[in-house]
Amino acid sequence: MKAPYRSSLALCVLCACASAASADQGSYEVLRYRWRLLGLRGALAGLFLPGQGEGSLLTGAADDGRLRSELVITARGGREDEFWRYGAELDPASGGTLRAWSSYLFRGEHKSREAVLAEQGVVDIASGIYLIRQDPPTAPRPMRIWSDGRLYSVVVVPLGTEERKIGGRTVRAGHYSIRGPGRPGERQWKGRLDLWLADDEASTPVEIRVERGWAAVKLELTELPASGR
Repeated sequence: MKAPYRSSLALCVLCACASAASADQGSYEVLRYRWRLLGLRGALAGLFLPGQGEGSLLTGAADDGRLRSELVITARGGREDEFWRYGAELDPASGGTLRAWSSYLFRGEHKSREAVLAEQGVVDIASGIYLIRQDPPTAPRPMRIWSDGRLYSVVVVPLGTEERKIGGRTVRAGHYSIRGPGRPGERQWKGRLDLWLADDEASTPVEIRVERGWAAVKLELTELPASGR
């Protein structure tokens, strides 16, 4: 691997360690997941991509008072240094996304994007998860999503209540889907984000599916937090 990639990796590892340390001190909520690729496209993608691994969703207040949410997906059974990362900082008063970033390191290729988001109502994958947890919609809700440096019109669709198994327990969870296009004639987001939120006080995401055209990744919560049991 080239030196710049090693430097980027080292920085991401340090950030992850710092987040984990904060979480251990109680300032962050940390949810742990197992993930795998889904479906025929996932099977085909698995010929070229890692097929499973671990994930974590960290949510909490940063030192400057802003809320931070970050979804980190790491590979297993492939190269130890491969990861995908989606993060955002939010204004705790308005819930607006102030800054968003995404990055990955795969087969020696590293790419990262970051943007300051001044437009109200814009989310990314991480802040979208947070805001839906805070206020699960009861009817289709239009939103705008920042993805890979571009803005897209999308809609959040509630799809009813379903059952999910977590650690041998059956949990009732509301299903919500972010998909595009939200408005006719606008640029179409080719991704999709589906959430299953437990019927508990925290609306814990027990399952997350991220679809990015070439493959879909399914993240399953390994264990419900004590507050959700």
